[in-house]
Amino acid sequence: MPDAFIPATFLALLSEFYPVFTSPTLENFKVLIIGGIHAIGKHRISDIIKAAGPIAHKHYCTYYRFFSHARWDLDAVGLVLLDLVCRFIKEDTVECVLDDTLARRTGKKVALATMHADPLLKQKGKPFCSYGHVFVVLAVHIKSLSIARVGWALPFMFRLFESSKMGGQKDSPHQKRREYWRRKVGKQKRNRRRMTDRKVENNKIVECQDAQYDNGPLPDNVRQTKLQLAAAMVLKIAEHYPNRKFRIVADHAYKGKALLHTVLEKVDNVSFISRGDGDAALYKLPEKKTNKRGDNRGRPRAKGQRLPTPEKWAEKHPERFVDVTVDIYGHDVKLQVAHLDGIAYRTLPGRLVRYVIVKDPNGIYEDQYLMSTDIEMTAEQIVVAYSYRWPLELTFKEAKQKLGLQDPQTQLPLSVRRTVPFSLLIYSLVVLWYLKYGHKLASKLSPKSDPWYTKKPRPSFSDMLATLRRAGWRKVFLDPASDNMLRSKILEDYLTKIVAAA
Repeated sequence: MPDAFIPATFLALLSEFYPVFTSPTLENFKVLIIGGIHAIGKHRISDIIKAAGPIAHKHYCTYYRFFSHARWDLDAVGLVLLDLVCRFIKEDTVECVLDDTLARRTGKKVALATMHADPLLKQKGKPFCSYGHVFVVLAVHIKSLSIARVGWALPFMFRLFESSKMGGQKDSPHQKRREYWRRKVGKQKRNRRRMTDRKVENNKIVECQDAQYDNGPLPDNVRQTKLQLAAAMVLKIAEHYPNRKFRIVADHAYKGKALLHTVLEKVDNVSFISRGDGDAALYKLPEKKTNKRGDNRGRPRAKGQRLPTPEKWAEKHPERFVDVTVDIYGHDVKLQVAHLDGIAYRTLPGRLVRYVIVKDPNGIYEDQYLMSTDIEMTAEQIVVAYSYRWPLELTFKEAKQKLGLQDPQTQLPLSVRRTVPFSLLIYSLVVLWYLKYGHKLASKLSPKSDPWYTKKPRPSFSDMLATLRRAGWRKVFLDPASDNMLRSKILEDYLTKIVAAA
C-alpha cells in the first residue's frame, strides 16, 4: 500500500484488526477507513474511494464488494474494538449503552428497507414514518477526565431491525411517487420488469422470482424484535468476556422481559439500568409457603405482597429523600433521591430490582424513575450511570452529519447490513485515537481558538476529525524540506481552513 495520508499511530490502531480479516480484505478495510476520514461532504462509497487518494489503487469494484461479498464478520470486528477500549479504560465494570437509530433511505430496490417511526418528525404527539433502516446499536462508554468531564459512546456491535407493520418495495417513496404521477397524467400501471430482475443460468437469461416477503410485511414468526436483537448482542459480549462485568444502560424501550430476563437467566456478569414507570407493579420477596402439616409441599410462591407504586410510595415517604450533588452531563446538579426495592414480576420475575425516584429541589422538572437490576448500587451511582446514555445520541448526530451515515447508496442485503455500522466504526476509531494520541497533538496542530469557543467543555468530534486530518496531511505536505518557506506557510494555512470548514 502506498503511503497513506494518516499518522502512523492511527495505522497501528487499524493493524489490531488483522485477526478478523484476510490480508487483501484488511488492506481494503484500511483504504475505506482512511477514505471515510478524509472525505469532505457526501460519504458515498465513490466519495470515500476518491478521498482515499493514491492508496485506493485497486479497481473500484473491489471496494464495493468489500461490503457486498467479502467474508468478514461484523461482530468479530466489534469485539476487537471493544478489546481496544477495555485496554484503555482499565476498569472492572464496563459501561455500555444500548439504543437504536434510523438511517433514512430512498429508492425502489433498497433491500430490507421498511417504514419506521421517525422521532425527529413527530409533531404534536403524532408519529411520522420514514422509509429506511433501523439499527440496534450497542456502544461502550469511555471517559478521560484529563480531557473532559463528559464521556463518549463508541459503537461496536450492531443489528438490523426489520419492521413488522409496513415494508417492501410497495411502500418505498420512489414507487409511491411513480404511481401517483402515472395516475395524475392518466397512464396505466406499468408492468415492466427491470434488467436487475434477471439472472443468468446455464448461459441463458431468466427472470428472477420475487423475493420472499418483498411486497409485504415480515411475519412475526420470521422477524426478531429489538429486544431480542439486543439480548443477542449482550449475551455475545458477556460470554466472550466471562471475567468482566458489564453494565448496560438503556432507555425505557429496552426494559422488557425479552431482554432482561433472557440475559440475566443465562449470565451473571451483566446488570441493567433503564428508565422506569411511576405506576410500576412491585412486590415483596415471597415468603416460604407452609401448609397445615407444617412442611413446604406444593408449588413455591413467585412473588410476595404487593408494594405501593413508586409514585405513591414517594408521596407517603417524603422523609426518605436525601439531598445529593451528582456529576451528570459535565455539571454538578443538586437532586433529591430515594430508592425502593421490589420484584418487577412481569419484567424480571424472581429477582429484586431497585427503583430510584429522582426529584428536582426547585420543582421545575417532573419526577423521574430509574430501575436497576443491581441492588448494591446507591441511588447516586444509578443516576450518574444513567446519564451515560446521552453521549450515544450525540454519536448518532455526529455520525450522520460528519460521516454521512445515511449517504451510501448500496442496495444489496449484505451491503445494507454493513455500510451504516461501518460509519459508526469510523467514529469509534477516530475518538479512540484522539483520546490515546490525538489530544497531545491538538494544541500544536489546531489554529487559534474561535472567540465564541473560548471555553469548550470538551473537544467536539469535528475537532477530533480535524486533528486526525491535519496530522496526516502534515506528514505528507509539510514535513519534507522546502526552500520556499512562504509556500509551506500558505499551504499549512490553507489545509487548516479546509479542515475547519469540513
